[in-house]
Amino acid sequence: MKGGDEASAPDGTAIREFHLTVPVSEADVRQLRVGDVVYLSGPIFTARDGVYNHMLGQGHEPPIDIRNECNVTTQSSPAGAEVAPGQFEVASLQATAGFRYASWMEPLLSRYGVRAVIGKGGMPEETYQTVFKKYGAVCLSTMGYGLGAIYGRAVKRVRAVYWKEELGISEAMWVLETERLGPLLVEGDAEGNSFFGQHAAELDEPLMAAYEGLPKPLLSRLGEESDPRRELI
Repeated sequence: MKGGDEASAPDGTAIREFHLTVPVSEADVRQLRVGDVVYLSGPIFTARDGVYNHMLGQGHEPPIDIRNECNVTTQSSPAGAEVAPGQFEVASLQATAGFRYASWMEPLLSRYGVRAVIGKGGMPEETYQTVFKKYGAVCLSTMGYGLGAIYGRAVKRVRAVYWKEELGISEAMWVLETERLGPLLVEGDAEGNSFFGQHAAELDEPLMAAYEGLPKPLLSRLGEESDPRRELI
């Protein structure tokens, strides 16, 4: 099913829910709006520092047809193991912080036609406005560490693990066959909107109150970010 079903949040707000099959089409993606909830079925591939640098930085061509067969990626290092030579199992799947990889999005989307990127916590709004909107893609966010086992149960089979020798098992490219992977929040849509950006003020208000009166971080002299509103990113 590719249409949207409506459910309600505890406050009565309507939530649209979509069940999409990978590879997702441009039409699939462009119907999504920030705040929608998505479930995915089909093959997805993992990519973090190792894969991005190996594939996009060093120019090694991917071992799969990303554009036509597997155009959804997750910024994950699966909690998995090689249970027999060439056979792998995944127990848990949790994405890492997406903002770390914003600089890789332009070459990833332009060269390989990725339509959906699964991360944690989203990316800078500028990345959505200049890259995701240009190429018709969305950023999907996982919903907290506690769902890692649930996401893991959606992995029905590990098709293959590529570049294991070059990058190590945790940074390798895992190709996972999924069924109803979710819930995933549409954090950045193909119109360049950000869910967290739209709701930052209401999130910041109680956060700033909690920080009020606290001393500045001891190591602020080293130049780390000390504004709690920016720490959310």
